[in-house]
Amino acid sequence: MNRIIIVGVAVAALFSGSAASAQGLQVSYATDASMDCTAVAAESARMDQLVFDANAKIGKADGSAQGAGLASTVAVEGLARSGMLGRVPGVGMFANQAANMAKQRAAQVRAQAESDIQVATTRKALMVGLYSGKGCDAPAQPAAAAPPPAETTAPTGA
Repeated sequence: MNRIIIVGVAVAALFSGSAASAQGLQVSYATDASMDCTAVAAESARMDQLVFDANAKIGKADGSAQGAGLASTVAVEGLARSGMLGRVPGVGMFANQAANMAKQRAAQVRAQAESDIQVATTRKALMVGLYSGKGCDAPAQPAAAAPPPAETTAPTGA
């Protein structure tokens, strides 16, 4: 009984931890204004990487959903050709249900990734504004010019 409770708590912590990390990205933070140019550029690059990773998640989820649909079709076709589909009632339902679960999971992953892309894109726009507002793109101001050396005239003599 004690082990069941521990396992339940561990599973709950696992799921809540993944949800908390997924919700960790915000458009702005209180410390954004105090970032220097290097930190703003690094954060902007991190947002680009987050968008890339989210797009990869979408592609992977779509691929797994298509694969599950294909596997379900092949399984049901194999069951029909072997005669098992007619002999064992409901066996095709399990293959279809597994494919539907994979499609639902892919839709959830897609929705979360699209949300991450939207937040990361908005945050990147904020970082670009901060970068420009701080004058990070401005060329360095030249140092105060030193006065030219005074010309000395050489004595001409005879």
